[in-house]
Amino acid sequence: MDGSRCENPRVQPDQITAGLLEASLPQPEWTHRGHITAAHFLISTRGRDAALALCRERIPLLNAAHGVENSDTGGYHETLTVFYVSAVADAVARGCTLDETLAELDRNAALRWWSEPVLMSVAARRRFVPPDVAAPPFALTV
Repeated sequence: MDGSRCENPRVQPDQITAGLLEASLPQPEWTHRGHITAAHFLISTRGRDAALALCRERIPLLNAAHGVENSDTGGYHETLTVFYVSAVADAVARGCTLDETLAELDRNAALRWWSEPVLMSVAARRRFVPPDVAAPPFALTV
């Protein structure tokens, strides 16, 4: 998947989520797996809309705590956030476990529905840009 060798297998989903919400999660734990884990936990405990709102608010703060600038070229990415929260919400609604969700949603999953130039554009980073390749089989909650 992604840099899992850098992750502490003893860190639980609630701890990853708390670290996101408190902007205290160690940077080595803030991997693709960490993002999906936090989204899965937030959706399971608070619902999709609250999860999306919290991710929009807290990811930039955690990035800043790690010294990562939220800019036109790095840090927070709105289209990816909307995509992954929507995709994880769909998985949760279908009864998928965290491990099943992680298996479905690798770090390149969005490229099934967006071309790389569109997905990596400044516009897609700053605001939600709809897919340009195909519509995913679930609703994208903006």
